[in-house]
Formats: sequence, structure tokens, C-alpha cells
Amino acid sequence: MKLGLALGGGTLRGTAHIGVLEVLSEAGIKPDMIAGTSAGAVVASLYAHGLAPSTLKRLAKSFKGRELIDWTTSAFDVLKLIARLPFHYAGLAKNWDRLLPQGLIRGSNFERYLNQLFSLPPAHQKIPLFITAVDIVTAESVLFTDYARFRSYAPEGYVYLPIEDRGACVRASCSLPGLFTPRVIDGRSLVDGAVRTNIPAEVLIHAGCDKVIVVDLHETEMKHVTKAPKTFFDVFMRSLDIMQDEIISLQLMDENVFAIKPMMKNVTFTSFDKIDYCIEQGRKATLAKIEELKEYLRPRH
Repeated sequence: MKLGLALGGGTLRGTAHIGVLEVLSEAGIKPDMIAGTSAGAVVASLYAHGLAPSTLKRLAKSFKGRELIDWTTSAFDVLKLIARLPFHYAGLAKNWDRLLPQGLIRGSNFERYLNQLFSLPPAHQKIPLFITAVDIVTAESVLFTDYARFRSYAPEGYVYLPIEDRGACVRASCSLPGLFTPRVIDGRSLVDGAVRTNIPAEVLIHAGCDKVIVVDLHETEMKHVTKAPKTFFDVFMRSLDIMQDEIISLQLMDENVFAIKPMMKNVTFTSFDKIDYCIEQGRKATLAKIEELKEYLRPRH
């Protein structure tokens, strides 16, 4: 039996995946393949590289995310944009689009940081990896993988590309539209894989996995939001969560998967002080379902 593990997106909530991997490792449950989208792609790629959950936990706790932010627009440019807004809406501002970047963050520092992590020595055998992204021009789902045999299994609706630069592929999968500049790979402008596929379980099934464990970080945002968003970014993120809710439900409806759903409250894009909390919530959610999971994995005769 081949076991797959699909890790969903969720910005900093994605550190909960580390807690999930930690408990699975303690229980002797090891996936044969792993797939990830957005934040899930970060954890999936590092685990597939051979880094142990304990190492991932240490890296997450020392993560200095704010130091990796490389803004595309300076504070002065932002003030110029605001000053021109009235002229734009009055139809008096020309070449407005030249002042607007494709994203607020370049992502180069983050990509460089990822590639540094991929140079760390592996603690266990590497496993096949799948990373999702979306071509913002053609609207096609793009699937990066280092699994050579996958060409004969590739599901319809995906563009297959080999992983040549792991950091670039992960960075593309994390490129939240509007926030990060799209990552150009093989002539394609790529954005966050969660735009089309938040939890890439289907990919693993097509790759030959008999059973798939999925880690869904989305439901926490649908069940634990009690206050109105305060900023434009909060409104944007909440809108994405609402749009993805039905898509995720439909994608997992007909699949033979086992879902783990860590619940995290008040974790935002900049909640770097809550990484320990997220990891622990991943542990708790997995421990609560570990016996049920073992039953799911038991061979049927």
C-alpha cells in the first residue's frame, strides 16, 4: 500500500503541518509521497528533502519572517499613489498602471532562504514531492514534481513541469495574488496554488497512492471567525477563505482520504509569535485522531 500526505495552504497556520508530521513520525506512520500547496508546499518540500520533523520545528521557531520581506514599493511611492487616487477616479491620471506593482513583496529573499534550507543534510530518505501553482495568464493549474514516473499518471487539467529549482517552485506556490509578485518559471507567471487547489489530494491518488492523509487548515477560518475584518488585507483574506470553502469541499468529497483539521484562532499573515501555538494545535489535532487514522491505514482483506 502506498500512502500519500497532502498539506493544504494557510499562511503561518501552515506551521501546524509540522506538529502533524511530528505525531505521525512518533506513531511510525511515514508517507511514500507528499504534496503541498502554498504554506503546505514549504513544509512538504522540506520534509521530502529529508529533514526530520524535529528539524522543521527548530527552523520554524527561529523563523524571522519580517526580515525576509522585500517590498517592491517604497513608503514614498505609496504616498504618491495615494495622492494620485483622486486624479485617477476623475479620469485625469495617465499611465496609472505603470505606478502599480504586480505585488507588494518581491519574494526573492524568501526564495533565497528556502534554497539555503534545501542545502541542509537530510536525516531520512527523500520521497517524491508535488507542488501546485497557478498560471495567472492561462488560468491553468501547474504541477511541479520530481517523481519521474508521474507523466503516465498525471491527472487531466494540470500542466506538468519538473522541479529544477526547488526554492523557485515553492516560492511560486506561495505567491498570494496581490501580495507577492508572481514567480516566472518556464515562461509562465505563477501564483499561489491555493487559487485552484488548496489541498492536492487528487494529485497523490493519480500518482498511485492507495490512501491519502490530508491536512486541512482552511476549516479553522470558516468556524472560528467572530469579528469583522479590520483592514483591507483582512477583507481580502476572508474573501479568499469564503471562495475556497466550497471548492475544497467538492475536491475532497469523492476521494478516499483521511482528514486532519487543526483549529487555530486569531492567526494572521504576520502572527510570527504564534508559531509554537500552531505547531501544538497540529499535534493536538493529530493525536485526537491517531487511533482512527491507524484503523484507516489498516490493510483490508
